[in-house]
Amino acid sequence: MGPVAAAVSVMAFGSVFCGAGAGSLYKRRWLQRHGVRTSGTVIRLAKSSNQDGTSYHPVVQYRTGEGRLEEARSSFGTGRSTRFQPGTPVTVFYDPAKPHRMTIDGYAGGTMVVFCLVGIAVVALGLWIL
Repeated sequence: MGPVAAAVSVMAFGSVFCGAGAGSLYKRRWLQRHGVRTSGTVIRLAKSSNQDGTSYHPVVQYRTGEGRLEEARSSFGTGRSTRFQPGTPVTVFYDPAKPHRMTIDGYAGGTMVVFCLVGIAVVALGLWIL
């Protein structure tokens, strides 16, 4: 693999990282601005495993403005024990058009900023290689 192909590969990898972080931040910010704020409770941790390890995602139960009880799994998970144990009260922002689409206030925003910054740094490295 030549230096141009290596640089393009590195930049593509960085772009994916940055895009994933930016997309998650956008969804979270959109829900905070346009969604409905309500109180919820973590009812369990959903475990997901793959070749990279195990993640635990809080599953939250909350009531919509129409009185409907919703249960949704956070798209963010951690590989270690999380501060959100069953019974933990949380603030949730949800999309009134799709009430199962929600974000937990204050959860994982910093992680997504790090994803973006790492992606930008990797893209810069690719540009430097060129």
